[in-house]
Amino acid sequence: MRSNDKITGLVTVTFGVLVITNSRGLANLPQQDYGAGTFPVVIGGLLIAFGGLLTVRGFSSDAPLMVWVNEVPIKRFYLTLLGIVSAIVTYILLVPTLGFPVVSTLLLSLLLYGFYRQSWTLAVCTAAASTAVIWAVFGRLLQVPLELGILEKVVY
Repeated sequence: MRSNDKITGLVTVTFGVLVITNSRGLANLPQQDYGAGTFPVVIGGLLIAFGGLLTVRGFSSDAPLMVWVNEVPIKRFYLTLLGIVSAIVTYILLVPTLGFPVVSTLLLSLLLYGFYRQSWTLAVCTAAASTAVIWAVFGRLLQVPLELGILEKVVY
């Protein structure tokens, strides 16, 4: 099923407003103009801006609100849902022990190979690169500590 851009845009704008509203109560860092709520406010603002663009685009077209493109293979849907939920639960359980870099690379590799079936080499390389980018953004740029787990003795 495909929804019209005005529906997707309005949902995105609503979500952006909720993100900003809920992040307003987060305290700033001592002696800083920014804090824990800064990043969610930026994300919420981007959601509102791009959701607004989608909404305008949706109102300018005469497309129906919902269109069935083709049938959804229910077995594949359930397997995908099971894979994502399993990855989230596995991440929550293993990150304190093994650490973010190991668990993230492993789970992303499994998900990429499972969903796309290209090659293990491509899946592992993409997962490692994605993990490195996420680590750089959160660990270095935003100063958000990510669990190192078994790599803590190697890094420190």
